[in-house]
Amino acid sequence: MSQVFVLAKRPVGVPELEDFDLVSLQEDSLGDGELRIEPVTFSVDPYLRGRMSDARSYVAPFEVGAPIASAGIGKIMESRAEGFAVGDFVRGEFPWASSFVLGTAGLWKLPTDLEVDPSAYLGVLGMTGLTAYVGLVVLGKVTAEDEVLVTGAAGAVGSVVGQLARIFGARVVGSAGGSAKVEQLAKLGFTAGIDYRSSDFAQALDVSFPDGISLFFDNVGGKQFEAGLHRMKDFGRILSCGAISQYNDTELPPGPRGLEGLVVRRRLRIQGFIVSDHQSHYREYLSKATQWIRDGQLQSLETIADGFTELPTAFVSLFSGGNIGKMLVNATSSAP
Repeated sequence: MSQVFVLAKRPVGVPELEDFDLVSLQEDSLGDGELRIEPVTFSVDPYLRGRMSDARSYVAPFEVGAPIASAGIGKIMESRAEGFAVGDFVRGEFPWASSFVLGTAGLWKLPTDLEVDPSAYLGVLGMTGLTAYVGLVVLGKVTAEDEVLVTGAAGAVGSVVGQLARIFGARVVGSAGGSAKVEQLAKLGFTAGIDYRSSDFAQALDVSFPDGISLFFDNVGGKQFEAGLHRMKDFGRILSCGAISQYNDTELPPGPRGLEGLVVRRRLRIQGFIVSDHQSHYREYLSKATQWIRDGQLQSLETIADGFTELPTAFVSLFSGGNIGKMLVNATSSAP
């Protein structure tokens, strides 16, 4: 039998632990071309909140009563698939289950000569890192002349964005919630950090960007998006990666004031993007990021919860700022 977390009911507002059920399910028998996998580490990400609703989105919603799934790293315990051996470690989208059977489509074998902790392939060397790279470099075309603002800067994507901006020579300021997170930004090499919860947040932005923002990487939306928008330089670029401040809203929030007029007068470009549209850049990014890690220019920032049963708790904590960097859950004692 396998222990599996399923969606008990669709959350209303902020997700709660009662929205999940832990059930026992009979494991599937292994067919040709299939693997039995034991999960090692799960990635827990804010975008999963959207999949818990039945609203139209870029990815199909979870069904009530069906397993939750997210990116993970697992160990092959049994194999009937060519090219995949017992003991290999793979990355893919996994059900939140203690053991499961999958085909090989969408699976990626981890290198055998690991230079980093394998969890990095869910974060800085995985889709998290690629998201930062695509937004900042491929779409944003960051240069050493840029004045960059990153919201959610102590989060999974934001912490990588800031480091990449520094690597490319830009001046980068991050906003984060609380002094501990702001202090972490300095350790990552941000030029400055601002506590968005402080009463003088707007004034701090003015001080940090006396000549305006040329490139704005937004992970938060809402009031922070509006604050950055009103401080953009002419011909500035805004990369809209996420809106975690609004994921739990039950009604449409007010739009940013002055959006249309500012976009026209300052000739701004606002680009929303989804990393799954840009998978072709992964090998390019992986090569560069691996070298940046070797050179000590790029760090992997993680918050790790221990135990498979901590998955719902880790997910819920994302919406109260419970993570610094990538939120991960160690599901088992198995490790590369």
